[in-house]
Amino acid sequence: MSPRLALLTLALAAICLAGDRPPLAPEAADFIKWYATWKVGFNPGEVLKAYGERLAKDGVAPEEVERRMAIINAAVRAMPPEFTAVHFNKIYTTPNAPFRQEPSQFLVRIAETLKPGDALDVAMGQGRNSVYLASKGWNVTGYDLSDEGMRIAQDAAKKAGLSIRTIKASHDEFDLGKSRWDLIVQTFAFTNLSDDGYRQRLFDALKPGGVLLIEGFGGKSDNLVLRGFLGLHIVYYEDREDIADWSMQKARMTRIAVRKE
Repeated sequence: MSPRLALLTLALAAICLAGDRPPLAPEAADFIKWYATWKVGFNPGEVLKAYGERLAKDGVAPEEVERRMAIINAAVRAMPPEFTAVHFNKIYTTPNAPFRQEPSQFLVRIAETLKPGDALDVAMGQGRNSVYLASKGWNVTGYDLSDEGMRIAQDAAKKAGLSIRTIKASHDEFDLGKSRWDLIVQTFAFTNLSDDGYRQRLFDALKPGGVLLIEGFGGKSDNLVLRGFLGLHIVYYEDREDIADWSMQKARMTRIAVRKE
């Protein structure tokens, strides 16, 4: 499996399992600690294979290797914050990373119609969208679990003579606030949009007239995202096959922008 396809597969698994994570097992914690020292790459299949081989080389019995790897595989698929931080640090610092460096063109189209104000970039990564919004006069805050991603974002902002605010936090930890944002951006943020409570937090965090923009991989064919935001004014919606910024491969994409009246 190519790194790009592996990344897409893992991202889709995160969407499906977000919000349903068991406590981190000791076997998974040991794996994540080892993964932080791994220098070869970030392809999940290759990384897991290498760790299993390392256990065997260390003299761990085959049945015990199998037991530990089953636990680790389940943990990785659930994308716990401990793994997510290490994994995306690897992704954001690898040469020829499998995602676009330019801002989301969907964001560009929507932002051009808005008056700059306070913007939140959810799971900001390397800050491609944060830096773009700051260049257009927005007061930008972004959060992520990847220290390396946020470092790269700050470096890009400083190079452009701009200022952005970065906060290390998971989706559960970050305080969205109440009536705080004129624009909330989620591009490939892998949040659990099927969670009614999370969607309500997003609604509450928007100022009156504020816009929520979401771009990511499509799910089932029942238009879950569209139905979840019927309480807001829908500015734009599409669900179709397209080349994804994240993985740069063809996939089913959902794009929606909604305004709080």
